[in-house]
Amino acid sequence: MITSRTHSGNRLDRDKAWFESWFDSPYYEEIYDHRDLSEAKEFILRLTTTLALPTTTQILDLGCGWGRHTRSFAELGYTTTGLDLSPRLIAKAQENFIRPNDSISQRMNFCIGDMRDFQLNRDFDVVVNLFTSFGYFEDSDQDLKVLRNAHCHLKEDGFLVLDYFNTDAVLAKLNESEFRCGPKFDTKIRRTLEDGYIIKTIEIIHKNLNQLNEIYVEKVRCYGTDELHAMLNLSGFDVIHHWGNYHLDPAVQSSPRCIFAARKSTSSTPRLL
Repeated sequence: MITSRTHSGNRLDRDKAWFESWFDSPYYEEIYDHRDLSEAKEFILRLTTTLALPTTTQILDLGCGWGRHTRSFAELGYTTTGLDLSPRLIAKAQENFIRPNDSISQRMNFCIGDMRDFQLNRDFDVVVNLFTSFGYFEDSDQDLKVLRNAHCHLKEDGFLVLDYFNTDAVLAKLNESEFRCGPKFDTKIRRTLEDGYIIKTIEIIHKNLNQLNEIYVEKVRCYGTDELHAMLNLSGFDVIHHWGNYHLDPAVQSSPRCIFAARKSTSSTPRLL
């Protein structure tokens, strides 16, 4: 298990997985500040238009982070629940987007939960898992649990949208290192391929020399397109669309993204391995 640590040589926190430490850190949103609400709105408008979703559609945003996609759905008139493991990100989403007596806020709900085993005791028309919120676990069976739990929370004939990176394209252009200067801190990023995972090491370099630098990681499994397709089938889904970018163009080998829309199969249920 990989966890966050500091340069002081402190003992690693073995009780936390990387995604618990990193997504609950105060630096996550600033590293990804280019993935903003404006970008999310464009993609969600394109997605809902392409899928011809009526505004009565009930949506679950699985791994919602600070809620930019959840908010984008709500602004278009959809009732949306955002779920994430990070208490800090859920608190940020509520702080940013929930306002009293606001009609858009009334269409949003945020809650804390693990994608593998959350139980909301209700069904949705659509579940979305966006911006590579998948492939985080040491055991692929745990990733299957995410898909199967999404399946269990869908109405008959509902569907899942899974947005993942295109492994072939990412590995072909893997930028192994970069340095970013920022107003509050600088960042050194190193990317490596290890045992079928892309590991991004993120060093936070504080401007205050008295403050220790901090190191976080991201570790995401390199699933190929065929593997993801097979996992969806194994979890009781039939793939109906495969797009290669946020413009929803058809996927090709060089596409940056691997975005599937998969309908809950009426003829099968999730199968055991």
